[in-house]
Amino acid sequence: MLKSKSAQRIYSLLIGLSVFVYVTGGRILNPTSRDWLMVGDSATHYMGWEFFRHTSLLQWPLGLNPKLGLDISSSVAFTDSIPLAAFIFKPFNSLLPATFQYLGLWILICFVLQTYLAARLLSHFLTDQIQIALGSVFIALSPVLIYRLVHDGYGHIALVSHFLILGALNLYFTKPLKSLWWALLFTSTILIQAYFIPMVAAIWIAKLVQYLRHDGGSRSVAIKHFAAVAVASISTLIAGGYVALGSNLFTGGSEVTDSSFPYWFRWQPLSLIDIQTSFSGTWSHLLSDQQELRGDVEGFSFLGSGIILLAGLVTLVLLLRYFVARFPHYQPSQVAAAIGATLVITASWIVMSTQVFSMALFVALAVFVIQFSIEKLVAKKSESRSRHRALYLLVAALAAYSMTFRPGIGRRTFFEYPLVPLFKQFTQTFHTHGRYIWPAYYLLVLVVIVVACRVFNKKLATIVLAGCLLFQVVDSASAVTTVRHRFTDAPEWVSPMQDPRWEELARTHKNIVTLPLLINDLADRWMLIADFASRHKMGTNAVYFSRINMEEASQYAGRLHDGFLHGTLDPSNIYIVTDDAYWEGVVGLKFPYAFTGDIDGFHVVVP
Repeated sequence: MLKSKSAQRIYSLLIGLSVFVYVTGGRILNPTSRDWLMVGDSATHYMGWEFFRHTSLLQWPLGLNPKLGLDISSSVAFTDSIPLAAFIFKPFNSLLPATFQYLGLWILICFVLQTYLAARLLSHFLTDQIQIALGSVFIALSPVLIYRLVHDGYGHIALVSHFLILGALNLYFTKPLKSLWWALLFTSTILIQAYFIPMVAAIWIAKLVQYLRHDGGSRSVAIKHFAAVAVASISTLIAGGYVALGSNLFTGGSEVTDSSFPYWFRWQPLSLIDIQTSFSGTWSHLLSDQQELRGDVEGFSFLGSGIILLAGLVTLVLLLRYFVARFPHYQPSQVAAAIGATLVITASWIVMSTQVFSMALFVALAVFVIQFSIEKLVAKKSESRSRHRALYLLVAALAAYSMTFRPGIGRRTFFEYPLVPLFKQFTQTFHTHGRYIWPAYYLLVLVVIVVACRVFNKKLATIVLAGCLLFQVVDSASAVTTVRHRFTDAPEWVSPMQDPRWEELARTHKNIVTLPLLINDLADRWMLIADFASRHKMGTNAVYFSRINMEEASQYAGRLHDGFLHGTLDPSNIYIVTDDAYWEGVVGLKFPYAFTGDIDGFHVVVP
């Protein structure tokens, strides 16, 4: 079925396309459809591309985006516009329609590559092609992946690129040390979303340890490999424009306090079975909703009811085998009856309390992973088990990091530990901790699928896999429908800047400048101005960036304020005053500007 690479690719394309249509409805594949993008982070991604597409092909660094931000501009990387795709489409800008977006296509690519790389990853452990196909669908339908499409109500498209994690795991489980592929993976990761860099790097380091300690690898080869990957990565960071912010690239906030619950940035273990989070509906109708866990938005990592059911079935079988072997004088049917009765009585009690139910289910999953995963996932030789120790430790370290420096379960914090300067710097750069559970998440799903296929005989394993997959699809249909509505029911977006005077001003001016600055404006006023500026090939300082030099922004605002104070505004700019009190002061100065007044509700000054 999937024995050849071409068969795997065709299968992945068909399944990836099917999952894409099932989850999104498919309309967003239309490159001229942008209404669904004009909200929140999606608008940031789209606007970054709209300005970048008109920049010079020969600029350096290649990722610079000077008209978006003007004096505080940086790179297309800091609007999370997926620079890799932007670089591909930019040379063809003259052939593209005036309204063009590649973000819908990128989502499709993510589902296709997720399916393909999942199948490749499972092929390292399984030989039955039907089981590999079913397992890859499980991974393509991972709730943690689909949720990113509606995170915060509008999604974060670059962070749908979970295939990067699967790609790193594939390279890890491939015995040769493939320098070219690792370099390409790092290059792609940097040009897609920087948050994946530590995840890929952790798996890469584990591969280097494995190569040197267990594969008898040459140190000189490892050094050359390291140098090749490092040079490729640093060159990509420079070309992508990450250097535009200098040291401000490594700034951010990571503080978590008692008053900040719900813990938007913290992952906690019960998230693996938490069926409910903001914006995505209920991921299971049969599992209990853990009310005390709501709000773990960035740490959302529900395994899926099918994977949980599969893990439960495997655990039961392994327990049965263990007790039968330990107590041979009892009949297997007697042991099974005893285990079943105990589970029924226990379940009847724990469902009375969602908190106890949460803890019990999590403990069951933890026992499954710790007790059975390593010996069932890898070969039985002790040396073969230890060859993956670095991977387990590094992925576990990322999982620990995902809990912030205040680990706990639910609303409960166990302890707090101080951060050393180097680690504190890392938390400031990658302050959304909860995302770093993803490598452990995919390893856990991989373990459950592989162990299930090894515990049951071939035919039964296929039936169980198919049944659990069908169960998950049906049980999660409500949540997927909520996600689909995000794309199929997007309201028509119409710019409020309809007065014909805007068009007249755009023909004679270069930029639209705001004061007070509209930087990362949560009310999305920046988007209205940025959209108009992009459509008229103007520059603007109305922006939303993932990273920004606030000291530089403050100095820039001071210069603009001096211009208003002394009546020395740049005649090539249109000025929009974004604060009513500030506007009263501007009007009170009574400088003889060409125009001072309101247009479509905006306070406008034209020197």
